Amino acid sequence: MIEIKQVLKKEIPDVLQNPEYWNGSFLPVSKHRLYAHYKNPTCDDDDVVLLLGYLNDELVGYMGVFIDKIKLDGHEQKIGWLSTWWVHPKTKGTGIGRKILNTMYGVQGGKIGISQFTPSAKRVYDKSGYFVTLKESKGIKGVLRSNLSFVIPIVLPKLSKFRGLLVKADHFFDVFVNVKISLQRFGVRKRVNSCQLEYLNILDPEAIDLIEKYGKSHISPKGAAFFEWLKAYHWVQDAPLLSNTQKDKYAFSMVDRSFSVYLIKVIKQNKPIGFIVLQKRHRTMKVLFAYYDQGQYSKELADIVKLHCIDQNIREVICYDPGICFQIQRSWLFLYKTKKNKQSIISKTFGKTNFDDVFMNFGDGDCSFA
Repeated sequence: MIEIKQVLKKEIPDVLQNPEYWNGSFLPVSKHRLYAHYKNPTCDDDDVVLLLGYLNDELVGYMGVFIDKIKLDGHEQKIGWLSTWWVHPKTKGTGIGRKILNTMYGVQGGKIGISQFTPSAKRVYDKSGYFVTLKESKGIKGVLRSNLSFVIPIVLPKLSKFRGLLVKADHFFDVFVNVKISLQRFGVRKRVNSCQLEYLNILDPEAIDLIEKYGKSHISPKGAAFFEWLKAYHWVQDAPLLSNTQKDKYAFSMVDRSFSVYLIKVIKQNKPIGFIVLQKRHRTMKVLFAYYDQGQYSKELADIVKLHCIDQNIREVICYDPGICFQIQRSWLFLYKTKKNKQSIISKTFGKTNFDDVFMNFGDGDCSFA
């Protein structure tokens, strides 16, 4: 027998104290991710944040959702971004995975979306008939340092057993790469010196004004409450001793060697010119949000991103902001660049099929968190 149980926001404190959810062979969510949902300023007490799928009284699957707001045709409304979906392989053919999806669709009033997904998940979403394409975002990945130990096991999985040798190869090549980068750093540093940066954990009126001025066409309007929550309650926690954690019990992101979010106000000649949000996860940097005049200050913001990457030993940076992407594309700092494409989908319940009038940030949906 299939049973789907709901976890509401108001129930989270009790769930956190109940060993039933934490002592099994797998985790349906991490404690810090669940607590982040509890602190989500957009989430109401009776909102569903997690579904648990049981087969003959055994927990065998789950689906998590991030409660957010979007603005379409001038109307702001809630949306549930599906953030996790997993079922035990032994349940294949039982239909419990589709049952979980249908249940989430129902409890969210049909108003759901997915901001990132695997090709196999996309086939299931297409088959459901619930969704239309929201955006096909174009971005760029700029690689600063050797990443053989990361790329080769993905392209040629059989070579994963040689990862130790590939790591040593990366270290060897980076000796020469870092000489190149250190020489280029002088020029980037000199240009960034024309700006002052304020690293925030509470947004001030100037940062809020920048968000409101340059975020008018964004599909998901953000404010101080969201960014302060994002800064304070990470879904991924720092874990320097990564191999000693329970990361293998959870099918999604919960820990990494380092994880930070930077809320940065940029000032030039005593005038605030931009607000940018960066996420650093181990040796990858992501540009989540950027609010600025793209016709005037894209060089300044791109240089700030590049200097963060240089000084923090970043291997690669990923960006979907058009102005910063343009500057990365024409920069000689990187070993190479590749195009990035990110598709997002949204349910037909919203009654809209053309989304050309809205802009979607890299950090929209659940992409800010992991």
